[in-house]
Amino acid sequence: MKKPILIVGGIFAGVLLIRLILAFMIPEFTYESYFHLRQVEHIVETGVPFYQDPLSYGGRELAFLPLFHYLAALFSLVFPVPLVAKILPNLLTALLVPITYLISKKITGHEHGSLLAAFIAGFLPILYFTSGFVVNTLFLPLIFTAIYFHLLIEEGAKSGDRNLMKYIYIYAIIFFILCLTSPLAAIMLIGLGIYALLSFVEGKKIYREEVEVILFSIFLYVWVQFLFFKKSLLQEGISFVWQNIPSTIIAQYFPKFSLGVALVLVSIIPFLAGAVVVYRSLFQLQNQKSFLLISLVIATSLLTWLRLIRFRQSLAFFSVVLAILFAAFYQDIERYVQKTKLSSNLQRYLLPITILILLFSTVLPAINTALLQDVPSSEEVQAFIWIRENTPPSATVLATLDEGHLVTYYGKRKNLIDDRFMLVDDVEKRFQSLTSLFTTKFRTEALELASQYDIEYFVLTPSAKEKYQLKKEFPYITRRCFDTAYQNETLIFKLKCRLGPTENE
Repeated sequence: MKKPILIVGGIFAGVLLIRLILAFMIPEFTYESYFHLRQVEHIVETGVPFYQDPLSYGGRELAFLPLFHYLAALFSLVFPVPLVAKILPNLLTALLVPITYLISKKITGHEHGSLLAAFIAGFLPILYFTSGFVVNTLFLPLIFTAIYFHLLIEEGAKSGDRNLMKYIYIYAIIFFILCLTSPLAAIMLIGLGIYALLSFVEGKKIYREEVEVILFSIFLYVWVQFLFFKKSLLQEGISFVWQNIPSTIIAQYFPKFSLGVALVLVSIIPFLAGAVVVYRSLFQLQNQKSFLLISLVIATSLLTWLRLIRFRQSLAFFSVVLAILFAAFYQDIERYVQKTKLSSNLQRYLLPITILILLFSTVLPAINTALLQDVPSSEEVQAFIWIRENTPPSATVLATLDEGHLVTYYGKRKNLIDDRFMLVDDVEKRFQSLTSLFTTKFRTEALELASQYDIEYFVLTPSAKEKYQLKKEFPYITRRCFDTAYQNETLIFKLKCRLGPTENE
């Protein structure tokens, strides 16, 4: 028993070490991370998050679940926030290794398969955004811990385990924390509903304790979400479901399923192995213990198809499920090998061959994904720091949608727009204005929009040039109306004139 624990501990330590090395190789964070960094810093200073943000969109109200930020703020009382932001997400993601092992062992009872599943979970390329300080890094270990305890409840109800109530209480606490972490906890609820339906269809008994846990989960989730998002739901109506994302970019946030992208970000071996296990479990009823996981796969696929979950978020959850299901796949392969005439030789080399294949199909793509993370360059960050040090506190700054959080975090200035769309009435109009300011060739249109949103500084980073296919600078820049306030790889222009009756150039 001690040997598997030591192996799992070794995999966990190795995964964490590799993730931290990759994280500190890249000094900056992913663009979305800067929103969360700012919230954590504000909690450390004041004890509460920014629910009334004076800088985002020039000043607006925010709606989000705060538990991730409070957890990071707790560690930030001892360590600097940037250090916590590098270590904590990678530590949380690495916890998927022991969690995956426990779930796999519970479902299959197979030691080697469960260890391989834990190894795969540690090197899933989709999870190797090591510079991402985002909520998903807490959500994933929490939801799979909840899944593990639900499996214990199912088993305990069936066997009459005297620890059943303890499992229920622990599950309730974990699910409550999960509800305070991310709205994606809905995956668990829909998965449990599909699990109950599949069990009914296949004649699998559902115990009273399981039904009570499912009903409790539904009421708790609805209560927590209504508590935090009531105003957004009432204000935005049906757009609340799609997070009020502008219609022009909703396909970008919720792209259609791409098999090629999935194979790259999940890794081909666990993807194909998981597909085989799902098929056999559903249509050949090989392992009813996999019903819950398969139900969660169906739930995630359904929500992704309906564009209720972002593609990469659903793929991250899906990939961990596939890692768990790999244990059942390996167990089936081992049984097949034992029946062949060459069983002694094949069985001897099956495990090392599998490990070698996984090293090339998961570890190398994972490291490559980490090295190719989309983060701002150090030079771009310096440009936004310059804004903080050299512009008036009341200034509004134009930057791309992704760079909106850089304006508020490093620049400490108002932005035109960022990717937090909830509770913004004119988000469609603002996004169209942003696009126009980066693409129009007409100075009068640019000045009119700048006047409308009181924009004083225009930032053009190399990333923005690439995104909008600009060769040098904004097409409408003239020396009469703009001063070049900062010039490096990034350009910052200060607006000098406003559109009026004397403006005729």
